[in-house]
Amino acid sequence: MPDYGNLSTPLTAARYQYSATFIKGPAKSGYNEGRTHTGAYVPPRGATVGLLLEELRTRAAHDFKVSAKDVVLVSYSLHEC
Repeated sequence: MPDYGNLSTPLTAARYQYSATFIKGPAKSGYNEGRTHTGAYVPPRGATVGLLLEELRTRAAHDFKVSAKDVVLVSYSLHEC
């Protein structure tokens, strides 16, 4: 089974289901506004777990209306379809 915790793991399946939760950073004690993104991903040739997470971070930044460097990944899951 692939190690999806390793950012350099290649995504070799035809399709994946993902769920990723992001907050506007930096994380602080107490309430942190978070957003969970779920969906399907068809990886381009050469894609890795890291590439997928960067694409999701960019999407989360757009939703939060901040730059991608101000978004913190809290958790994610990835499954082959």
